[in-house]
Amino acid sequence: MQLIRDVSVPGVKALSREDFLMEAKESPDILDDRIYLFVGTGGTESLISELVDQSGLKSPIVLLSHPGNNSLPAAMETRAYFQQRGMRSRIIHTPLDSLRDMIHAREEFLQAEEKIANSRLGVIGNPSFWLIASQVDEEAVKKRWRTSIEHFSIDTIKQDLNLEALQESRPSELIKGAKSNSTSDEELAKAGAVAKSLNEVMEKNGLDAVTVECFKLLEDTGISGCHALSQLNDKEGLVAGCEGDIPAAFTMMVAKVLTKQPSFMANVAHVDPATNSAVFAHCTIATSLTEEYDIMTHFETQKSVAIRGKVAPQRVTVFKIFGRDLSQYWISGGTMMENLENENACRTQIRVKMDRSVDYFLESSLANHHIVVPGNHAKTLHDFLAFASTRM
Repeated sequence: MQLIRDVSVPGVKALSREDFLMEAKESPDILDDRIYLFVGTGGTESLISELVDQSGLKSPIVLLSHPGNNSLPAAMETRAYFQQRGMRSRIIHTPLDSLRDMIHAREEFLQAEEKIANSRLGVIGNPSFWLIASQVDEEAVKKRWRTSIEHFSIDTIKQDLNLEALQESRPSELIKGAKSNSTSDEELAKAGAVAKSLNEVMEKNGLDAVTVECFKLLEDTGISGCHALSQLNDKEGLVAGCEGDIPAAFTMMVAKVLTKQPSFMANVAHVDPATNSAVFAHCTIATSLTEEYDIMTHFETQKSVAIRGKVAPQRVTVFKIFGRDLSQYWISGGTMMENLENENACRTQIRVKMDRSVDYFLESSLANHHIVVPGNHAKTLHDFLAFASTRM
């Protein structure tokens, strides 16, 4: 019993084998809770298997082991026994004084996983035609992550676009915070109208994330979505991505759930193997991620509104979730070195010295768009995605 108390976690109830069997008999609903079987010592293999049989506990079964008292050998034997019976199970093994933190982290991951499962990602328009490697199998994504992907016509934004009351749509906060502005009041007001319309689409449909076919929007209306996406990414709990790129938007959503902050979706504009650095660039960024920003025209079209943000030197995390079922991922820490102003690239440009080799971008990258998150989150993201993969 002392070992059970040693790993107690607030919000997690510790029960002896006998108490658990009694409670499972009196209140079968307990079996729907998250159950951890703590393997205190060797010689407990039969006791654990009998507990599972008598209680009716279903897989996946999580066994907690520690380095002492032959705990791990007993857990390994028991896990193999469950596997032979067609029951999924895994071992969480760590020193006894770390088990508490391990359980706490797992509980946080389960909450994050549930939030992602309950999220609704809207695709407004279609994935841009150049995203030839970035298509997903939506049924496979639903099966793996339980996230709903919903489709809306680009007209959904256009039909709510009120260009008759432009003065009311003028993005005063964006203008007030800018270091400089090289666009017209009319273009800013139009960009504000798109932001207002996209906000309404998300609210009306209960969306947690969107990815917008922004080039189609600009082609049809002459208005970019850069300001709208920037504004949405600065809102708590919301995510907005470009070009109808579902893997990139999903990656941004996972980043926000786990780090509680917005991220920067970007093209990989340049890599330099000599310095092991990469340049990430796009025409929009959440202004909260910047030290200062300029309002400019959109790079490719020289029209409407875009944002050139200056980001402070800091540690960052670069990552991407990818694949037909969004099961692949790549993560690296890095250090933001400098802001650039290359006229032949999108407006916000940052150079990051990567922890992992930039050869990845040239030889095995998960397509083009990657997500940059401020801070050291590589371990958290890797641990969460590894954890999630064991539960799929």
